Amino acid sequence: MTHHRHEPRHPAALRLPLGLSADFSPGLSLGLPTSCAGCGRWETALCPRCRALLEAEPFAVEHADAAGDLDIGALASYTGPVRTMVLGWKNGTREDLAEVMADSGRRLGHWWALRHAPDEVWADSARGARVLLVVPAPSGIARRLRGRLVAARLADAVTQGISEEWAEQVRSAPPAAPSALEAPAPGEGSAALVLSTDLLRRRGGGAHQAGRSARQRRGNRSTAPRLLTPVAGLPILLIDDVVTTGATLGACARALRAGGGRVLGALALSAAPPPAHARIAVPARPSSAASGGRGTRDDI
Repeated sequence: MTHHRHEPRHPAALRLPLGLSADFSPGLSLGLPTSCAGCGRWETALCPRCRALLEAEPFAVEHADAAGDLDIGALASYTGPVRTMVLGWKNGTREDLAEVMADSGRRLGHWWALRHAPDEVWADSARGARVLLVVPAPSGIARRLRGRLVAARLADAVTQGISEEWAEQVRSAPPAAPSALEAPAPGEGSAALVLSTDLLRRRGGGAHQAGRSARQRRGNRSTAPRLLTPVAGLPILLIDDVVTTGATLGACARALRAGGGRVLGALALSAAPPPAHARIAVPARPSSAASGGRGTRDDI
């Protein structure tokens, strides 16, 4: 199993104000107490309780209606300490979470690979085209300029997890049961490849999602992104850091399918919890006979 890691571009270093040197900047935090990235507890970068929230069993996201029929799995609920951790990691204020998030991505990859046998992934692929594309949701131009491509970093980690799990399956498979991952005989095509690749670019709907209603979020990410290269016939797994309404992943899936790709599903680091009440029940009023001819109203 070959694992290719996507390397996002980073902008040139910015000059510090007031003539401060880059060598001095790490010392600015030496006198400050370390606090948990999730709950704020002092003297630890990540307390055991908050770490455990990122080590739970992944689950299927059932309420991302804007994603259509796309199968989505997530590792944690985007609320409480998890929300604080994810936002700190995304915004660059908690770079010390990079390895924790990479571990979470690898766990997601292992979880997905256990549920998708390589023979099934490549069942409809052309002979010799045994490639799985792990594609991150596109980042906006501002985040790209800052080098904060967190979805791409997460896709790298998921790719590693899938590769490790499938490679282990090959090692543990009986000799008489060849796998789709095994190296082919000369002239029979290329070896299996799991590739993390940043193929999508956002166009339109560039405003931030924070503070918007569910309807506004769907509209803000409803425009399908631009696909950089054809993906005809290739199986694809989508990756994002947070899923709320599913609008971003749904738009990405439409773009990839329009380019000929077979979108198998999506994985997210976290998912917003479902709405507390889809409908609000209101007690029925007394019947018209007892209320002087007024009607009843059951719900709104």
